Amino acid sequence: MDKKTIYICDICGYVYDGEDFSKEDESYRCPLCDHDKEAFHERSFEHEVNLASNEYHHVHHIDEN
Repeated sequence: MDKKTIYICDICGYVYDGEDFSKEDESYRCPLCDHDKEAFHERSFEHEVNLASNEYHHVHHIDEN
């Protein structure tokens, strides 16, 4: 599994698609919701896949009951 680190805006879920988030100027703003750089947090791709998988299984478990 890919261990790539990504940065995601906690407000709208935008995934930063640049080269190196840490090199972005402090004035960087989310292109979707216009929140500042502080709204972004580091996440690993593996962690995001696990969260999505858990949510998928949770939803399907509820549907089965």
